[in-house]
Amino acid sequence: MNCMDADFSSRPPKYKQAHIRFFPGLEKYLLDYLHTRRYLKQYIGSLTEVKLSFIPKEKQFFQTLDIDKPLQIFFNRSCVDLINKNIHRTIESLLNLCIVTGEYPIIRYSAPSAELAALTPPTKLATKLAQEFQLALDAYARANESFPPPSDRPRAVMIITDRTLDLFSPILHDFNYQAMSYDVIPDIETRTDIYHYSAENELGEKEEKTSKLLDICDPDWIELKHQHIVDANEYLSGKIKEMIAKNPLLVDRANVKNTTDLLSVVAHLKDFDEERRRLILHRTLIDSCLEVNQERKLAELAEVEQDLAGFGLDIDGEKVKHITDSLLRILLSKEAIVTDKIRYIMAYALYRGGIIETDFIKLLAFIGVDTQHEYFPHFMLLFRNYELIGFKLIKEEPRNKPFKKEWFHDTIVKDSSIYTTSRFVPAAGNILSKVIANPLLLTEESFPYVKDKPIELLDEEEREMAGSNASAYNSASLRNPRHKASWTKHGNGTKANTPRQRFFYYVLGGITYPEIRAAYDQSNLKNRDVFIGSDGIITPLAFMRSVEFLTRPRETLQLMDDQKEKKRYLNFYIVPKLLLLNQCLMFTDVVSTNQHLEL
Repeated sequence: MNCMDADFSSRPPKYKQAHIRFFPGLEKYLLDYLHTRRYLKQYIGSLTEVKLSFIPKEKQFFQTLDIDKPLQIFFNRSCVDLINKNIHRTIESLLNLCIVTGEYPIIRYSAPSAELAALTPPTKLATKLAQEFQLALDAYARANESFPPPSDRPRAVMIITDRTLDLFSPILHDFNYQAMSYDVIPDIETRTDIYHYSAENELGEKEEKTSKLLDICDPDWIELKHQHIVDANEYLSGKIKEMIAKNPLLVDRANVKNTTDLLSVVAHLKDFDEERRRLILHRTLIDSCLEVNQERKLAELAEVEQDLAGFGLDIDGEKVKHITDSLLRILLSKEAIVTDKIRYIMAYALYRGGIIETDFIKLLAFIGVDTQHEYFPHFMLLFRNYELIGFKLIKEEPRNKPFKKEWFHDTIVKDSSIYTTSRFVPAAGNILSKVIANPLLLTEESFPYVKDKPIELLDEEEREMAGSNASAYNSASLRNPRHKASWTKHGNGTKANTPRQRFFYYVLGGITYPEIRAAYDQSNLKNRDVFIGSDGIITPLAFMRSVEFLTRPRETLQLMDDQKEKKRYLNFYIVPKLLLLNQCLMFTDVVSTNQHLEL
């Protein structure tokens, strides 16, 4: 603002008028400050805030801008007066999304039971968001006759949920490349997506390097990120061998004995700088994931985790006997680190519907965290604070009944082509699968319509057919993209020249990488365009910290909304906003061909 004011301080001024556009975040104190500028105010031709309230971080994932620590804002009782401001930001984001895509969606939302709403009032925020978003969308349509534009595409569906709907996704160990990397590799800056690593250069010297793990920067990342780490490893090894095979004159094959040698060969190839950089990056990161897996025996211990999240069923669909003994066995592991074991304990407590405090203390002591341990109060607070996100993890009395919660995730059984470590289906994937197959498969009690309930409902025969094909995953289709999913053969697919229907899924309070991947899976399996969004991405350790902090006073959280105004003047967000514009170009290329961004 001071720079703009200086431009108009000379006589004659450099420009006749100033047409000023602000990115989202133009609050009253900023506007007041602008009008105190000595020269600028008399030359303002127009001043508006650009309605660019989300960033497309991936091809099918968008994130609402400027919501800092969303779990704290929506679920920490000391932050209650920040809720409306951030609900408004979310509404602007969803409205912006609809304008960009030209969609006027049917809106459904997750409605908590009366008991859950009484225990955790923020579970009603999805209802509030859905209803207020509907009002904003209707108001925009009334004010803009060209919205929505004419289209042959079936009407879109938007589902609004919150973090409490799926409490297993944030804590389970996931073995797909992207999710595993962000979970177990500390050299990745999760807020900036920057990976720090060392690699050999052409001279054989080790160099410190950084790379961004972003779709827009790396086509190999797009191909690899949703693959199981074993498949990603095989795919990348094949790609490295292919590159070497295509350039035989540049390679001394006598020195190649293993994948490490292959990586060294690639490092010394000339004239392939960008492709070589990407191959070395992913070889290094995948090897790091595999090394952590080996050191902590993650895959070996994950079977019990999958059984707990799978309603006590093993991969054969049989009820697991002595599941408590199985838990104790993995807690005895010398390789697993303490946070791994805490995640196993939380999964067990969720499966049991809560356990008494004494049992938590015993389990902590069993893993070496007694009452005198420095971590003991932190872990007990973590368990206790689950009540703030919709689950009583600690039972008051042994004779009390298990805490009842309706679960929406699923598990894959009796399928030999699925990795035993990857049977868990996040609620996002299961819900999307059902609503795409048949809206009736999601009950109106759990997922009411705000309005515009579809008039045309499937008859009984069609409903049964869709229901039989509504399984969240057909593993043969997932592992072989040429295999046609069974539900596309019964009228559930789209005609060749008909635009694909769009489905939007939004999670208030943060989303996980497995949930994002689930949206891609359903898009591929069901032949629909699925876009998933949230106000932030959470990794397992970040989720555990956030839940522990839910009882902290607001002044200790250092929220962006609480920054002093003087400090916020200096925060121009120049680099992130330029990146945002680049990503928007990528996103709009996916969602629209002839529509422009409404400002």
